[in-house]
Amino acid sequence: MSSTSDVSIAHISRASNKYNNAGIAAIAISSVLNHTKTLSLSKALLVMPIVMHSETTKFLASEKTRSRTIATLIAIRPDFVSNFNQRFHSSLIHSINAIQLLHTLGHIEFNSILKQNNTIEYTKDFGTRAALIQKASSDIANLLHSSEEELYLNLRIEL
Repeated sequence: MSSTSDVSIAHISRASNKYNNAGIAAIAISSVLNHTKTLSLSKALLVMPIVMHSETTKFLASEKTRSRTIATLIAIRPDFVSNFNQRFHSSLIHSINAIQLLHTLGHIEFNSILKQNNTIEYTKDFGTRAALIQKASSDIANLLHSSEEELYLNLRIEL
């Protein structure tokens, strides 16, 4: 591990017996930030609902997957987003806690956007799910290139 904070995030993500928790959300958001360097809060809140769906994460982590827009992904795999609104709302607490955790540990700054201060070094201590999320993170980052309006509209998120 590269730092105490990396150990803390790995511990949180594995200590909980829950499959989706603040540690996993922190890993997912920081993995995407490794590619984007900044994220609006609106886009950061979309990361966890994407990785909560195992099939989507596996698809995006696959070597065979090409980077796509959210509209293209929905067109070819509508099943990936059929319950996205529900996943979005059920992941809000984990996403907000993850952002707070990353900020407290000094990995991000948050003013009007999340800005990466430093990267987290991912090791096997984070577990296989974290490794899969990390592998999918570049494609997740590409999905988030669209505007917030387009993303929320295409994903049918009700605010």
